[in-house]
Amino acid sequence: MHTNPGIIIRLSLTLLVALSASAGFAEGLLNENHCYDPAIKTIQAFKEGFELSPPIIGLNSTERLSIQFDDLGRDIQRYKYTIVHCESDWSSSADLHVADYIDGYREENIDQYEYSYNTSVLYTHFKTTFPTDNMRPRISGNYLLVVYNDEPLHLVFTVRFMVVETTPVVATGKVVQSTVADEQNTRQQIDFIVQLNGFQILDVGREVKILIQQNGRWDNAIQVSKPRFARTGELDYRFDESISFTGGNQFRNFDIKSLQYQTERIARITYDTSNQVYLLADQFRTFKQYVFEADINGRYYIKNEDHAEHSSIEADYAWVHFFLPYPFLITTGTFHVIGDLTAWQMNDDSRLYFNPEHKGYELNLFLKQGYYNYQYVLREKGKTTGDESFIEGSHWETENDYTIYVYYHEAGSFFDRLIAVNFLNTIQH
Repeated sequence: MHTNPGIIIRLSLTLLVALSASAGFAEGLLNENHCYDPAIKTIQAFKEGFELSPPIIGLNSTERLSIQFDDLGRDIQRYKYTIVHCESDWSSSADLHVADYIDGYREENIDQYEYSYNTSVLYTHFKTTFPTDNMRPRISGNYLLVVYNDEPLHLVFTVRFMVVETTPVVATGKVVQSTVADEQNTRQQIDFIVQLNGFQILDVGREVKILIQQNGRWDNAIQVSKPRFARTGELDYRFDESISFTGGNQFRNFDIKSLQYQTERIARITYDTSNQVYLLADQFRTFKQYVFEADINGRYYIKNEDHAEHSSIEADYAWVHFFLPYPFLITTGTFHVIGDLTAWQMNDDSRLYFNPEHKGYELNLFLKQGYYNYQYVLREKGKTTGDESFIEGSHWETENDYTIYVYYHEAGSFFDRLIAVNFLNTIQH
């Protein structure tokens, strides 16, 4: 008896969507940037052509998302992906069917791959672009791209991306010093206005949701439900003291584009069974004066400057060793390294562990050659937000990127539309 493969695909995807929308699958599919397979490294998702750009594309536009990753396993795997629509808070859009948000096929193959060349660590570099001729997003909003091995139950990794509509709605604003007296030296306030320009909204309090993101972080994102003032064609969110973030500090960095010479932040480079890069011991900056140093706000880019023509397959891997001197074991929380290099996650993979012999905290990350930004945060027990001020300090002058997302949930509809996105920077107005 022969089984129709199309039926299997449809059943598998129906199962994936049903499970992702249920509480019982929360232990499996997480609606966040997450890797389930330790053999997968250097997951990147960005607007095609702009490696340092956020994963945001326009609905029904020519823009495409570039997804790239390395497989350090020995056997070639078959990878596929689908997408799952999410609400503004990144919960699954449980009331939508797959056909409501996918135009075309329900899954795509990732069939572009190359083998690493002239590297001590062997890997296969995979890449794909989305949307394709066969699979496109039908509606705007937040999406989760789900990559799996052969079938949806074999999860490999997930990444968040956004699809924004072309509407007359425009969000304009600036980053200012906090207006709260005792926070003026440490916090940044986001003052902005949403101009509707003829876009009809009947109930602003119920239908409009604003989300503000600092750099690439989601743990400290602020969701704003109501403007301070709503005038004809304009929503005013200025001078709202609750819409503020700790300024933090400029990101730390290290450069491993070469493994043949030591750059500024590198203590030494050795080789035993693999490349070993030891960073200089980091210091607490809690009470140090603010000093501007150009950074890329937590991002990284891949590059091999030693001998490579194509860094995507000629950049090698190395164990990068972080060390933060601190003589005491913290019992109220955990220290983490955050940035794109840890997918901005505060989990076991990004956690530093106390070494009593060395009197400090240590973390080893297996990273591809390139230039990296990072920061240290303290995650207190019971909290989901990391506090960078404990180690890095916090200054209102710090250069940061902010993204304003404007969502619209029309009365009677089943999902949050993304109708405008605006980017702000503290030193660019």
